[in-house]
Amino acid sequence: MLEGNLGNFVHMISKEKDLDVNVVKDAIEQSILSATKKGPSRLKNARPEFDLETGKLHIFVPKTVVAEVNQPQKEIVLKAAKKIVKKVALGDIVEVEIDPSEFGRIAAQSVRQGILQRLRDAEHEKIFNEFVGKVGLVLTGIVQRFERRNVIVNVGKVETILPQNETPYGTHYRYGDRIKVYVQDVQRTQRGPEIRVSRACPELVIKLFEQEVPEIADGTVKIMSIARESGVRTKIAVSSSNPDVDPVGACVGMKGSRVQMIVRELDNEKIDVIPYSSNPHELIKAALNPAEVISVNLYEEARTAQVIVSQNSLSLAIGKRGQNAKLAAKLTGWKIDILSEERKELMARMEELNRRYLEDFLSQVEGLSQLARDALIKSPYNSVEKIAKTAPSLLLSFTNGDLQLAEILVSGAKEYLEALEELAKEMIEQEAESKETDTEKTQELQKEESVQLKEEEAASHNKITEEEPEKEQEEEPEKEAKEEPAEKKPEKESSKKKKKEKPKEKKDKRKTKKKKVKKQKKEDQEEGGGKSRESENQDVEQAPGSSEQNKD
Repeated sequence: MLEGNLGNFVHMISKEKDLDVNVVKDAIEQSILSATKKGPSRLKNARPEFDLETGKLHIFVPKTVVAEVNQPQKEIVLKAAKKIVKKVALGDIVEVEIDPSEFGRIAAQSVRQGILQRLRDAEHEKIFNEFVGKVGLVLTGIVQRFERRNVIVNVGKVETILPQNETPYGTHYRYGDRIKVYVQDVQRTQRGPEIRVSRACPELVIKLFEQEVPEIADGTVKIMSIARESGVRTKIAVSSSNPDVDPVGACVGMKGSRVQMIVRELDNEKIDVIPYSSNPHELIKAALNPAEVISVNLYEEARTAQVIVSQNSLSLAIGKRGQNAKLAAKLTGWKIDILSEERKELMARMEELNRRYLEDFLSQVEGLSQLARDALIKSPYNSVEKIAKTAPSLLLSFTNGDLQLAEILVSGAKEYLEALEELAKEMIEQEAESKETDTEKTQELQKEESVQLKEEEAASHNKITEEEPEKEQEEEPEKEAKEEPAEKKPEKESSKKKKKEKPKEKKDKRKTKKKKVKKQKKEDQEEGGGKSRESENQDVEQAPGSSEQNKD
């Protein structure tokens, strides 16, 4: 059944599953052993033995040595036993080899299933042991498929799980994409080892810097702290143990070559590299770059820092959706409150106003000493509102244990606040009324201005209508003067055309013109002679008249 190609089968399985040959051999032997226990009674307690060199399978069954055989499945004759073992006596147990074909079809199927199950378990154990040692390393994988919202990434021949919550914000992968992942955890499950990887953890950025920056790999430059919002921005603070090595320059590289490799691997996620400082003031200033920080006030008890920035840098310091301030707080370990200069001035005015209100209120409380008033002003209950919200028992240290005086303080503070609220309401109403009157006055002025504008427009329209006929009369001679050159234009055009005619036609025209000129001269001469004769006759007619006049 298994003798012929069993050796080839073992070597083929060991190559496919990447398992040791002895592991496959043990799986075959153990599955046969478990099948004999479930099989017929004659095969119980059988011992399988597989020879890797010959590729043959031997199965041995224990039998008792007797003089006469009554149960052939469990007993053997002494003569036959001596052929197997020379030194044997009655009552001894001898292992007798049987034919594997005696197992039958059902036993063979159970052996086959047992072999597959044991090979699968051996493969899972090998994968688990391999990846337990790779936790905390960065591996390169290929996107294989998508299950629900998880991405299955092939790392070598092993499938790993990239959960959705470990995927950077806004990134989308496609089948066949080659990505680098950080091995987070390996767990045993019923289906085999489950390997979880991540691309959103800050450790991935640290490992990528170790791969790209030799100074980090050899320990010259250290990443002191890191804060990451995956898919958006990462901030790292670096320091150098060698004063001749610039930690920021080593991480950024020539013209940003080193950091750009990491940015491309992280799908264009922005990375800020800042120098680490043991001074919290300097570290907070560097963490809030590129905002212009004016001052940093630290409150070590509450582990908070109040940062004052210029008005123009307020949006830069806070960042989009407050990401710059959040990352700076994670990087430095301080809770950061960012205020502009104007905001700080406003808060200072509010504190001064609250202090004045408190002094005014405490001066009206009878039975309270000056020392108690000064202590309240310097205490956490440094405003009327805070006193109104506290329990009287908490104010006993300021009233020398007088509970009634403490109750008077709390009730008086509440009344004082109510009076302030009523005063504020009255002021608001007065402002609203003044605004209404101002709006009414502005509306009236606008109406008057609109009426004046309409009157001016009407007057100007009347003037225009009166001036129109005069302009028309003035424009008529100008039009006539413009029309005359227009009439001369066709004559010029005709002259241009005539110039383009043939030279023969020009000569003919010249001759005709000469003839016309001669005729015209003759006519003028004739007319001139006729005119001279008429003038002579007129002189003759006028002469007698003149003589008559002389006579008279």
